[in-house]
Amino acid sequence: MKSIRRQLLRWLLVGQLAAVVLSSALTYFYVRGELGELFDDRLRQLAYSVLPLGNFQLPPASNTLEDDDDDFIVQVWTADGQRILHRNRKEGTPDRAVEGFSSHFSGGMLWRSFGLQRDDRFVQTSQPFSDRVEMTTEVALGAIAPVLLLIIVLGALVWIGVGRGLRPLYSMTEAIHKRQPSALDPLPEADIPIEVLPLVQALNQLLGRLEDALAKQRKFIADAAHELRTPLAAIQLQAQLLERTQNGPEREDALAQVKGGIERAGRLVQQLLTMARLEPEDWQRPFTDVDLSALIKNVIRDLTPLALRKQIDLGFCRDASLTIWGETETLRILLTNLIDNAIRYTPAGGQVDVSLAGGNDSAQIEVTDNGPGIPPGEREQVFSRFHRLSTNGEFGSGLGLAIAREIVERHQGRIELKYGEHERGLRVVIDLPMRKI
Repeated sequence: MKSIRRQLLRWLLVGQLAAVVLSSALTYFYVRGELGELFDDRLRQLAYSVLPLGNFQLPPASNTLEDDDDDFIVQVWTADGQRILHRNRKEGTPDRAVEGFSSHFSGGMLWRSFGLQRDDRFVQTSQPFSDRVEMTTEVALGAIAPVLLLIIVLGALVWIGVGRGLRPLYSMTEAIHKRQPSALDPLPEADIPIEVLPLVQALNQLLGRLEDALAKQRKFIADAAHELRTPLAAIQLQAQLLERTQNGPEREDALAQVKGGIERAGRLVQQLLTMARLEPEDWQRPFTDVDLSALIKNVIRDLTPLALRKQIDLGFCRDASLTIWGETETLRILLTNLIDNAIRYTPAGGQVDVSLAGGNDSAQIEVTDNGPGIPPGEREQVFSRFHRLSTNGEFGSGLGLAIAREIVERHQGRIELKYGEHERGLRVVIDLPMRKI
């Protein structure tokens, strides 16, 4: 599992370590180069300080160039190659080198020398490379030591700073853990860092939407329980009457009432289950290309037996080959509800027509019947849940048009109720966008 704290510490500490290593290396080589130039200057000065007089005496002992700690060696050769003067040291002395600066091996050691030709004498000053490296390393480490100390201090400050910076997240996590499942009140936004504030605001918006969804769900369950109580009580009463009825015709009538009650209850349960499937705020199934013409024909074929029982003329009067971006199953529910309602509320021998047309980047579906229709004053109310009309002896669940509107709105479409032909019946007009949404 990823940890923001570990990632921050890793990047910050590794970055600081890399910066220290790089700066230390640059410092070391810079100091070494500067000290190398300084030692070369001292070799040259020491060579020029040897006076070419008489027996070539060394400079006075007070001259700082002669300090024994420097381990400089001065050698003088005559024209015949005889060495007449040198500074003794236990490691020995190097062989004669070329004129000017040079690095050479002699006696198993690496030397840095400066040769100067003065008249018939050759003056050579030398220093062991080991002494030079030792001194430059000591100076360079002395310059790097404060940086190493600084990285330790900065590392501690980063560790503490990251912990303090993430403390609001830990506090918010602890507060959420302590909450009861029913506690949906917003998280406090006071004293929240600006980087964390968008997360808290998003969580509060989510809690608000969740509270609204749960409130709708509770209301839906309460309404569903109330709506189911009536048909179930009616079925129970009709069953008791059927049990006491001995007369044949009356018994058949009571049995028909029981069957009708069971059918209505079954339809109500089916619509409630359909509405429950549409309750979540977001659909899980992705949208795809939907062939509306083929889908309408399939729904008409499924509902043809119901239309034949009522002697309803059900047909697809205007067909257009249109494809929209939507969800097939919910669109099937939409068409089934609308055509089923039209068949149920249209008197026997009536007519139900379905048409499909396109234009202006939208698909228009119309379901028209010549039934009793819906008065204009109630056309908006019928989209509310459990609002029902009792027309032509049919008792609906009050959910069909509510489901239809929700499906249309989720497809970013529009649904309207209008008069049918000759100001009679009902015409349901649906506009659905054909573009991707």
